[in-house]
Amino acid sequence: MTILQFHDDSGTPIDARFEARPRELILHSRGGASGSPAARNTEYGAAMRLLLKRIARSHLTLHGVWVDSIPARDLPVEQRRIYFPADATTSPDQLFTTLSERMASVARHPSATKGRGNRTKRLRIAFAGDPTDEEIVRLAGWGETDAASIPGAPLPPPAFDLVTAQHIWNAVRRLSSRPPRHTFGESTGYDVLTDDGSRLAPKVVFGIAATEAFGFEVGPGHFKGGPGTRCFNAIDRAGFSILPKRAKTPTDRPPTDPEERKWVEGQPRLKTHLSRERASGLARAKKAAFLRLHKQLYCEECGFRPEKHYGSDVADACIEVHHKAPLHERSTHAETTLNDLSCVCANCHRIIHRRLKIQLEQR
Repeated sequence: MTILQFHDDSGTPIDARFEARPRELILHSRGGASGSPAARNTEYGAAMRLLLKRIARSHLTLHGVWVDSIPARDLPVEQRRIYFPADATTSPDQLFTTLSERMASVARHPSATKGRGNRTKRLRIAFAGDPTDEEIVRLAGWGETDAASIPGAPLPPPAFDLVTAQHIWNAVRRLSSRPPRHTFGESTGYDVLTDDGSRLAPKVVFGIAATEAFGFEVGPGHFKGGPGTRCFNAIDRAGFSILPKRAKTPTDRPPTDPEERKWVEGQPRLKTHLSRERASGLARAKKAAFLRLHKQLYCEECGFRPEKHYGSDVADACIEVHHKAPLHERSTHAETTLNDLSCVCANCHRIIHRRLKIQLEQR
């Protein structure tokens, strides 16, 4: 989980950190003696006040707030709850005081004087409905109008970790069909190679993707491009190659599997099928969308969940993307969407391809 930093209304970072989770924001606790090198999240109080004020003026609704510190986690959840429905009409300033007093009493050390206690604990803050990660991140000061609209003001680099493979793929699709208006110039040193062999400017691709992710227009002054930047790294993770301007475009390579090489001979539709499944930008976008919806990858054919067997770090390698639409019944030029794809394990994918081969041979 990426740990991000709070920003005040001018876009200036403050010493407080948080995590954005599905429908939740985790506010990290303050720690270490004031003034010591070990001090962390020293502006916890300022961040919490800002957060409550931003929630009050947003369309989001608080569902609950719980103390989430390690000593409190053994307590029943209702004993850790410090926000209740009756608090909904409380002003942000009064709510700050109320929540601080309540958290001080949760898991308070037996020797602590009554009325005292830690008021800067780790909090789990949940929202009603189904807000996006981007909406939650904006509450921490990322995407505020007065900060994001300054063309020459770079956004905090960790913000761009929220740009997913699906955002990159959506940007490539838009730029390849009807390019949206933007303020980026032409690329000078590198190009993004798309699945159809065309080339696009990396900063344009990433800027359009970030605009979708954050909900406000991201311009060239908000981030840097070039090798090793978050811009290039995100495009690489999405499965697209970035080539120097003068590099030749690689030619389409046939399947490496001997059996598949035999299948595609005289079968242009099957070749199209395989090439679409190997369009890495499309495949990674599908996996990113699947993860966002289901929280983990699993095989839609047999139900196999690799994370249970191999852990989350390598589970991605066990799931492949299959083009489920019957290409022999469609135009080979039909546009592929994420709904045309399914996530399957390698074993099921092999069986599906064998059945497709038999089906095509019988036609």
